[in-house]
Amino acid sequence: MSQAQLHTFATQQACNEALTAQLASCITQALKTQTKASLLLPGGNTPAGLLAQLSQQELPWADIFISPTDERWVADDSAHSNAQMLRQALQQANILDPRLADTAQQSSEAWAQAMQAHLPVAATLLGMGGDGHIASLFPGMPNLIPALQLDQQPSALVGLAPDEPKVRLSLNLAMLCASHWQGVLVFGEHKKWMIDRVLANDPTTQALPIYHLLWHSLVPVHIYWAP
Repeated sequence: MSQAQLHTFATQQACNEALTAQLASCITQALKTQTKASLLLPGGNTPAGLLAQLSQQELPWADIFISPTDERWVADDSAHSNAQMLRQALQQANILDPRLADTAQQSSEAWAQAMQAHLPVAATLLGMGGDGHIASLFPGMPNLIPALQLDQQPSALVGLAPDEPKVRLSLNLAMLCASHWQGVLVFGEHKKWMIDRVLANDPTTQALPIYHLLWHSLVPVHIYWAP
């Protein structure tokens, strides 16, 4: 049975406020027992409001390490870059850019190695595409099945998106789940429909990355949704 918990809000503002408070709590809790707190955060358009609110929190930002959950293989100053978006939104934090080498494959290996020092992270927040993808783990892409196995070594890989820019870097599910707290932020009726089908164990959703997260994660996944 899925341990996922669905939290619904009347507005995106209310959803972002509640999630900001939760992430701040995860950071504060982590810093009670360690000198650094680590987060995995998504890119894309959905978290923009959340990041704006999070940036206003009075937190020890110098002690907070953040990595994107995935990255597009584009120039580091590209508007399509998740790391660049996080750097602009959370200027006080330490942002890890996954593009650590000259090629996507070399970068995925270096990124996985760099992440080892920060595990387990205090919180992982993911977005979800309308096709059920999470991070840059897309339905039907090459090497998806091993990337979704939780018994694999926490790592990173080169993903392939259906849209440009197609080449992506992504953490695998084992790395995404190496976290004390896990959440998904989704907006809109279509994505709610997808989540409802997954939680109902609809057989047509069982190959989707979001299904593997919500049904196989070892800790409850908190879904934050608003219209």
